[in-house]
Amino acid sequence: MILFFALSGFALTLQITGDNRPSFGEFIVKRVCRIYIPYLVAVLAAYAAYCALYRSDLSWTGEWVNQAWHAGIDGHDLLNHIVFLIPFSNCTLDPVLWSLVYEMRISLLFPILAVVVCTMPIWFSVALSACLSLAAFGYYHDLHRTIMDASIQGEWIPTIHYISIFVLGAAIARYREVITSKLAAFSPRWLFCALAICLALYGLVNSVTRHLISDDVLRSFADDWVVLPAVAGILMLAISFDRFATILTARPLVFLGQISFSLYLLHCIVLLGVLHYFGETYQRISLLIAAVLILPVGIAGYYAVEKPSIRLGRYLTRGKQRGRATLGA
Repeated sequence: MILFFALSGFALTLQITGDNRPSFGEFIVKRVCRIYIPYLVAVLAAYAAYCALYRSDLSWTGEWVNQAWHAGIDGHDLLNHIVFLIPFSNCTLDPVLWSLVYEMRISLLFPILAVVVCTMPIWFSVALSACLSLAAFGYYHDLHRTIMDASIQGEWIPTIHYISIFVLGAAIARYREVITSKLAAFSPRWLFCALAICLALYGLVNSVTRHLISDDVLRSFADDWVVLPAVAGILMLAISFDRFATILTARPLVFLGQISFSLYLLHCIVLLGVLHYFGETYQRISLLIAAVLILPVGIAGYYAVEKPSIRLGRYLTRGKQRGRATLGA
């Protein structure tokens, strides 16, 4: 999720500071259409699947599946998911939705964050990120709770920790030309080595911190702190290293990038639905069927929900944008 949040900060900063920068109201309308509508559809789909397919816990799947769908999920849980403003258990129904809760909350504040990042010196952005994250760490260390435990309960304090990651992405967007110029002085071999180190650090951080840090709360924050430089490196190399950019812009990867949000929203619903449809029988076959269905369901979700939602956001703000363009001319 660290990479996802940093990418959001990067992309949103480009949108806010671009030539066709939206007003605050237009920005919120587009974010609601872009994120909340697909989120809402996923919540309703998950609840419908749960009501239709859940009968009892599954003995062979382990704790995660039975925490997501369990007895007693009702309309109150559905309402909490729809509103998402008060703390609630967002690891039920569709467990991946917890990150979207924070994405939407931070979106309401992001124009202010972008102004701060784009007007203040870089050291201020770094200090702001550090202070926000350390404040969240201090709060939860006193409570002996990990950041993930708090996040899946939809609490507000983790928001300030995740804001620090958005700030990182925004800072890279602001200084992207300087970054590209500086990295152009390095040979492709050095840039490839840097990319390999960043990817390795990003993938192995949990295994390393698990052996080095015994304090669960500290480790939950340290995982994010250690991976942040790796995420920053990946973003900077993506905009500066031509060979890496060529790989990322290959047509299959571009298509996967387009549907990735829908895949993310729907893959758990597909998995949980298929597992509960077959129940205690055909265990391996049910896993295989779920794996086969995830991609086509994600594609269908993109074309049926996500893409129309994006178009709706553009439609709702087109008049104001056209008016600004006319005045500017």
